[in-house]
Amino acid sequence: MNVHSRRPDRSPEAIEKRRKATEQARAANIRQGYVHDPVLEAANARFIAGDITTEEFREEMLTRFKRA
Repeated sequence: MNVHSRRPDRSPEAIEKRRKATEQARAANIRQGYVHDPVLEAANARFIAGDITTEEFREEMLTRFKRA
């Protein structure tokens, strides 16, 4: 984690906005056949809470599925 990176806004409004965006993305994925993934859902929860940035979320997912 870069200590100089800007942290996400943790106001109730910002949290609700991220929650809503995550729910919409999940709904779109379900329509495409998404099966519950606990690792993705845990990352979603951290993103919604403002614990990780969009870039950190993206990097976690890319790293997880990168072939060795």
